[in-house]
This record gives sequence, C-alpha cells and structure tokens, in this order.
Amino acid sequence: MIYINEKKIKNISLNSNNFYVIMDFDQTITTGSTDSWTILQNPNIMNPNFSKDSLLLYEKYGPIELDYSLDAITKSNYLKEWYLNVMDLTYSYGLSYSKLLACVKYGNMSFRDGFKDFLDCLHDYNIPVIILSAGIGNVITQTLKLNNCFYDNVHIVSNFIKFEDDKMLPFNDDIIHTSNKSIDKLPDYIYKEIKNKDYILLFGDLIEDLNMVHKEDLSKTISFGFLEKNVDKNFELYKQRFDVVMTDNASFDNIKSIFL
Repeated sequence: MIYINEKKIKNISLNSNNFYVIMDFDQTITTGSTDSWTILQNPNIMNPNFSKDSLLLYEKYGPIELDYSLDAITKSNYLKEWYLNVMDLTYSYGLSYSKLLACVKYGNMSFRDGFKDFLDCLHDYNIPVIILSAGIGNVITQTLKLNNCFYDNVHIVSNFIKFEDDKMLPFNDDIIHTSNKSIDKLPDYIYKEIKNKDYILLFGDLIEDLNMVHKEDLSKTISFGFLEKNVDKNFELYKQRFDVVMTDNASFDNIKSIFL
C-alpha cells in the first residue's frame, strides 16, 4: 500500500540548493529484517548467549517501542532503560572493534532497494544527508563504507561505541533512543550547514522519527514513513502523521518516482 499527500508535495518546489535530508537508519535505510543492533549477535563471532540475552530484553521492551497508547515520558524512560541495558550487555560479552568489523562484514546488512542510487544522486548534487539513528554509529559507518557510499555529504549522529586496544569501553555517553531523536542532537558544524535550507525530506519507520525535526518545521518537511509492522493497525495513524506512507518493504525507487 502507498499513501501520498499529493497536495502538499505539489506545493513544495525542490532544487539542489534548497533542502536537506534527515533519515533514520534501522528499518528505514535498511530492510525490515536487519538493524545495527542485531547484526552484532552473530553466534560465529560473539558468544551465542549474547543473542539469547538480547532477545529477552527485546521481548520485554520491543512491544513498548510500538505502543502508541503510552504517554511520551513513560515510553521514553522505558526505551532509555532498554538501550542502556543492551549497551551494558554488549560490553559484558566482550565486544571488540575487530569483532564489530567482522559482524558487519559477514552480517549481510541489506539496504532497501534503490537506496544506494538515491544516496548517489544526493551526493552528486552535494545535498546534505543526516543519518540520525538510535542504532550503533560504528555499524552504520562501516556498512556505508562496505557499500562504497560513505560520502562527504553524509553525517552520522548516533550511538558510537568507544574502543581502547580493541576492547569496548563502558558506554557513558547520552544514549540516543527512538523517543529522543531530535535535530537538537546535531553538533553545531552540521546545524550551520542546514539551518538556511528552505525544505526538508525526512525518512523514518516510527512515528517518533517525525520528532527529528522541530514541530514548527513540519510544514516545510516532506515526511516519508516506512510501515512494516502492525500495518493494518497503524496505517491510518501513519497517514495522519506522514506525508507519504509506504508498506510491503517499499523501495527508494518509489520515492524517486514521486518527484519525477
């Protein structure tokens, strides 16, 4: 299924100088079956119990992430707890930088169809791209490098794990989770690059991804929502919030066709 707010899109005229792109990574750039957290759970590289213990946390907190009946503060507190617990678990199982690289290399992280061509086009026109992710920044960086698309117009703002002598250090930074992702997380040098742009293209798979931009900027934002889970339950809700809603493992080729 696909929904398009054609009236809004027709009223926004894009050129290579007047917009930037802000994107989620897991289940937005990637297909619905892969993400930057679970890729580390390779039993041939990491202790198999790591995957089992991570699954227990997912079974506890995963449904909360998709529960839109919870108030924002309660949900945010649960998600912060979940993400920090996963970071602690990752540390306790002895993740090393070399293991992280191996997990990415052999993990078969899959981009949505058409994403590489879409990113190539944005690079050709030097359009700023911000990947604002609640995932693991090291994994995102290496995945782009493996696919030869870690371009100089792409900025990654995410949870970066620090290493020393190939060993993961305890995570002590502010955690970015799906309920607190915001343009306010951007360092100044990125914000200066985009602050004078007229329009924004936003891509996400959760309602909370709309919070990546300020509410007052949504009128100049074309928002794309990839809906893969609980489609029948949430399609109408996504139509109310996103300007374009796509299901069924949608391709970035669908997005190019909207503008061409």
